[in-house]
Amino acid sequence: MSVKDKAGCFLSDRAQVCFYPSWCKGCGNCLAFCPRQALSADKWGHPYLPDAERCTGCGLCEMLCPDFAITVGESEPRQVGGGRVAAAAASSPERLAPAPSREEA
Repeated sequence: MSVKDKAGCFLSDRAQVCFYPSWCKGCGNCLAFCPRQALSADKWGHPYLPDAERCTGCGLCEMLCPDFAITVGESEPRQVGGGRVAAAAASSPERLAPAPSREEA
């Protein structure tokens, strides 16, 4: 079972994965190359994480997304050599475009 926050991010013990549907063109790269088949597509072709525990946080979906519509980060920020490694960027200003309305069919 996935836990989705109000920013559109899914959280597991290993990773936080954020999707930006307004940036996604539905190419399917993330779905095709996920090594654990953790992602599924909604009826608009946008990815989501139905079972976050399947996600290992490898970041392959993020690297292969031509639209920068996915971010993968640590589930909790942690200390690394004096600095912090942040969780996935859920609120970067350039990604705050409105999501498509789910009532459109």
